Amino acid sequence: MKTTYISTISLADASRRQIQTQSSLVQRLSIELSSGRKYDVGLDLGTRTGESVSLRAEFHFLDGIVDTNALTRSRLDVSQAAMGDMLADAQDFLSKLVALRENDSSSDIVKADAVGNLELLTSRLNTQLNGNFVFAGINSDQEPFADYSDPASANKLAADAAFLTEFGIAQSSPGVSGITPAAMSTYLNGAFDAMFQDPAWGATWSTASSNVLVSRISASETVSSSVSANQQAFRDLAAAYTMMSDLGNENLDPGTWKTVVDKAIEKLGSGIAGVTSQMGKLGNVQEQVKLASDRLKVQTDILNRRINDLENVNLEETSVRLNTALTQLETTYAVTARMQGLSILNYL
Repeated sequence: MKTTYISTISLADASRRQIQTQSSLVQRLSIELSSGRKYDVGLDLGTRTGESVSLRAEFHFLDGIVDTNALTRSRLDVSQAAMGDMLADAQDFLSKLVALRENDSSSDIVKADAVGNLELLTSRLNTQLNGNFVFAGINSDQEPFADYSDPASANKLAADAAFLTEFGIAQSSPGVSGITPAAMSTYLNGAFDAMFQDPAWGATWSTASSNVLVSRISASETVSSSVSANQQAFRDLAAAYTMMSDLGNENLDPGTWKTVVDKAIEKLGSGIAGVTSQMGKLGNVQEQVKLASDRLKVQTDILNRRINDLENVNLEETSVRLNTALTQLETTYAVTARMQGLSILNYL
């Protein structure tokens, strides 16, 4: 025969433990009702917890790519807009050169346009997005294109030195009128053209990297998501604007003037074709990014629904359980209050 001892402290302790249990249940159900998620996912799911963890890891990975794709799209949009401006200016300038080729007296007008176009080319190639230079390749923290309008700029100093070495006079000297078409052609195809080729281009004109940014747009896809200022198209445009703005064209012999204009037309034609090609390539990348983001959105939606199935609670059921737990807690408080009025002395 077993004897059970009854005491005031044992009665009080039983009530205390019952209140703690009920209070803990009310707190847990309240949190689940407000958050819509299980209070302790690991405890509730048990062996299926690993599945939930794996799904969440994959969801966050893919969702992160969706976010970076948005930044990639912004960079591509800005690059396309900048190249669109370059293309429009180059086409307008080409039309003007073709129309004024036979009129060397218009050299002042052409020079002013060439100066403005070179400044716009410089501005667009130095375009920034969120503090990064979009045409700098992987050197996105460095301004990629030197400003030719600055007399102390390396590209301007190099051009002055090349002209002086070739002809023995400066571009502003009246003596440029004595330069023959043959001599000018030799210069344009030789020392002048060399300024826009490597290694001179990287030393005086551009600090951009030819290695462009590569972006991951899905779990298995990467794309080149930028254009480098070192592309031949930009070199050709810079050469055309430079030769029409800073070869002393206003003093050139008419035959020599035509030689310069013909070369500029040639450079503009190849530059326009190159910019158009780059815009087309970026357009394809933009479409790839859009399609990849659409696919990722479908994948993340599926993962999110599966995670919710595992971790979320039924709000109606939880609400009923909470109301029941509150009622039980109130009942426990009432019973405890009655029991506190009892004493073991009443049984002696």
